[in-house]
Amino acid sequence: MSKNARVTRRAHVRIPAKLTMIDESHHAAHTLDLSQGGVSLQTETQLRLAQYCAVSFKVDLGAGSHTVLAMGQVVYSDPDAELGFKTGVQFIKLDQGSAATINELLDAPQD
Repeated sequence: MSKNARVTRRAHVRIPAKLTMIDESHHAAHTLDLSQGGVSLQTETQLRLAQYCAVSFKVDLGAGSHTVLAMGQVVYSDPDAELGFKTGVQFIKLDQGSAATINELLDAPQD
């Protein structure tokens, strides 16, 4: 997916995240930006396209901490000289609480 194809609002959020693949392997990651449709991540290894995964991360908003948990599919995993690999996960299933947390992030002022 090219960056020009994006039509949804995105928030630049840099926080630790975890990917759990369908084979139960785990990958540490950091979010780069996210939208209601998916998340761009920094990963140390290249991930196979089209594989399914769970992505989770914690966000501090207001007085509380919120966990975002989504099921998704890897749509790109490209080498990046600075980041290792830039990996995109398109959300397939996002619960209401996670969707609300992402909306709050999208509505927050960007630095």
